[in-house]
Formats: sequence, structure tokens, C-alpha cells
Amino acid sequence: MKRNIRTIGIDDAAFDRNSSNKTFVFGIVMRGHSLVEGVLRTEVQIDGLEATDKIVSMIIESRFHEQLRAIFLRSSTIAAFNIIDMNTLFVQTSIPVITILSEIPSEIDIKQAIKNTTNWEQRLNILRSNPPIREIQVKNEVGRECSVLVQQVGLDKDKDIIELLELSCYSSCVPEGLRLADKIGQSFKDFII
Repeated sequence: MKRNIRTIGIDDAAFDRNSSNKTFVFGIVMRGHSLVEGVLRTEVQIDGLEATDKIVSMIIESRFHEQLRAIFLRSSTIAAFNIIDMNTLFVQTSIPVITILSEIPSEIDIKQAIKNTTNWEQRLNILRSNPPIREIQVKNEVGRECSVLVQQVGLDKDKDIIELLELSCYSSCVPEGLRLADKIGQSFKDFII
């Protein structure tokens, strides 16, 4: 795998659940862990059902599509319960998808919360169709050992996932593109759309 491999980290912007109907989703295209090559943006409905389609379009319509070797997500849920179908995202973009989780979500808590949305059974089915969560060990660029919870589709071998993460993480256990997408998204905390 090339050291300066291109990846994209995707995360949603902060939003106020009481006043926002939509929120932005940012994609940060990185080369390795240190060079930002592009910033992509789309918007999705809070508790909508179009996150997968919007992200697919954002990537395919960009000039980076053919060069990207991995899509990093912070979660398969964005904009509250707008669920990303990881399998569909992979099939439609032909790019492996890796979700980096900070903790294993409680299925009981998710089921209780998701029941407050429309089409909750459809949302739950998408969540359950996503790959299982598992823990892998990686070492970032500065040598820090990381235990990382991942879901992934599109890669056959753990060594490929580990190599992708090691090439994309500098001083944290999260790929730099994903960290930047989160930082940009947090800067929209008081911005309402």
C-alpha cells in the first residue's frame, strides 16, 4: 500500500435537535496522514433516510472518486438517526468502508431511541445489516499503540485494515481526515439549517 494513499473521512456537523431540520456532512480528502487535498460537503435531514445516497453522490461527483482507497466514518448513524448503509456505500462507490467507533453501542439503548423516529424498523434493519464490530490493534505514526473498534466492508484481510489505519493516523487513534471532519463539523455548533 502506498504511503500517501488517498482516503476520505466523513462526519456530520453539530446541530440543535430542537431547531435544525438539516445538518451538513463533511468529507475531508487526505493523502496519507498529513496532506489535506480537498473538502467535500453535502447536507442531510435530521432523522432522515437519505444519508447513504447523499454520501455516495458527494463522493462519486467529486474529482477524487477514482483515487480514493478508503472511506472512514465515525459512526454509521449521522444527523441523529439518519443511518448509513455501509454495504450499499461500498457497492455504489467501489471503495472500502471502515467505521471507527469509540465504544460499542448498546443495542437496547439504540432500539429504545430509534423507536421515536418514523420508519424505525427500516432504520434498525439497516443498522443490523452493517458489519459486526470488532477490535483491532494498530500503531499510529508516532508509535502509539491503539485498540480500535471497527466495522468494515470491502477489505478481505485484517492486515489491510491495520495498514490503512497506520498510514492514516498520526498522533491519535483516529484517521486524520476523520478528525478534521469532526473538527469542522463542531465549528458549526450554532449554525442552523
